[in-house]
Amino acid sequence: MQLNTLLDTYQGQLLDEQDLSFYERWAMDYFHDDQLVSDPYLSITLDLPLAKARETYQRYYQSAEGASFQGFLIWCLAKALKSEWIFSTRNINGKWYRFDNLPIFCPIAVGGDLRFKDVILENVTSLSWSEFARYYRQSVDCNDAKLEVLSQEVWALCPFIGNLPNMAFSSFQIHRNKLKTGRPLFYFGQRKIINGEPFVPLSISFDHANSDPFVLDKLLARFKTLATSVSE
Repeated sequence: MQLNTLLDTYQGQLLDEQDLSFYERWAMDYFHDDQLVSDPYLSITLDLPLAKARETYQRYYQSAEGASFQGFLIWCLAKALKSEWIFSTRNINGKWYRFDNLPIFCPIAVGGDLRFKDVILENVTSLSWSEFARYYRQSVDCNDAKLEVLSQEVWALCPFIGNLPNMAFSSFQIHRNKLKTGRPLFYFGQRKIINGEPFVPLSISFDHANSDPFVLDKLLARFKTLATSVSE
């Protein structure tokens, strides 16, 4: 896909350096300098509390057609990523762009010869919960299972949100694409009970060029707010 088509399709524009802090400008150059940093990604796995989010989901969201708690978590995370816009910046051929409507990539286990299929969720943040719940359910249940639905140059830009509901991991690190685009990657694990409260392990890999623990903390706080409040 040509760059102009990519920008038009996913609402991207060249990032204005005036929108960046001194540190952000420095980090985008430093951590993508192959002479200085071989791998700019940081990985962290944390236990995400679910009690309030689960209560909110059951009270206000569960009745929607096609609703699932995992879909609800993905919807809230997608909205949080858009809210904290630095997570929507991407490096393409050495230049940084900001995108407002990138697809969400979700690998889904299907077993058999194919083993996994690609689920590509478009226009997520523009959908209401009821719209997204139906869309997510239809996408997951679709029998037209395929791999590599998107070209590599598009796939490498998409936020990656996976789910391993049978894996009780305490640490998980996903492989990185050779294209250093700055996209974040998330993997939910098996839910568990700690001291009587529900949690889920969440593995997060993020590019230090366009994000860091400071903005990650803001992202998680925004996610918590969205998952424990009622959307209009």
